Amino acid sequence: MPTLREVREARGVKQKAVAEHLGIARQTYCRYENHPEKMTLEQARAACNFLHCSIVDIFLPEDVK
Repeated sequence: MPTLREVREARGVKQKAVAEHLGIARQTYCRYENHPEKMTLEQARAACNFLHCSIVDIFLPEDVK
């Protein structure tokens, strides 16, 4: 299961770009990468849409799929 950070880095996107898309500070987004469970569902969806990945692949543990 890839992490939000891994997907972002694989796409060559900076934290600042995702943070701006979400309307939050880069520092806040950085915390979300380290603790994705702190994101709201809307933020998680928006980040995944921005990064062109599935929310299920990032946020749903393998044992639940």
